[in-house]
Amino acid sequence: MFSSNHHRSATGPPAAGTPDSAMHAAPTTAPGWTRRGLGRLAAGALFAVAVPAGLSACDLFGADPEPTPEPDPLAGLLADTIALADQYDAAIAAFPELSATVLTVAATHRAHARELARVTDIPLPDPSGSATAAAPGPSTTTQAAPSPPVDLAATRSALRTSEEQAGTAAAAACRTAPADRAAMLGSITAARACHLELLR
Repeated sequence: MFSSNHHRSATGPPAAGTPDSAMHAAPTTAPGWTRRGLGRLAAGALFAVAVPAGLSACDLFGADPEPTPEPDPLAGLLADTIALADQYDAAIAAFPELSATVLTVAATHRAHARELARVTDIPLPDPSGSATAAAPGPSTTTQAAPSPPVDLAATRSALRTSEEQAGTAAAAACRTAPADRAAMLGSITAARACHLELLR
């Protein structure tokens, strides 16, 4: 009996006044971690789940815009070729007697413009609109816009000047062009040299 009563008293309810902290062990955290640190870790894990795979945090706020592509190196030559063909057309309209000499030259420049438009993927302007405004790129010559023809001699002189500048520009483009464009530009350069002979 004594041993049984002694066993019950040893395992009976705790004495009055015993604090709750003695009854329930305080929760513990992993060594080296604080509750605040664990909270931050949990928040980061939730963010990682919310962001789709392959999407960075910067993408959530918008990526930098794509850079504007550089104009084709032959865009300026195309614009000048169209302008030169227009100059020939204006000369022929003012002095029909020039047709026998320069009509085929003007047509050749139009053909060159079509080929340049093809390789640069730049659309040719609408024939009813402004020819030079449609082809982007800086001019390859320093020639100002031609003045309206005054007389036949002045018109031929202006055409020679423009043709000479155009030939120089084509030769410069040919020297720096890749192989798939060099042959075309060489042909244009040779044609413009022949045009000069017709205008002498």
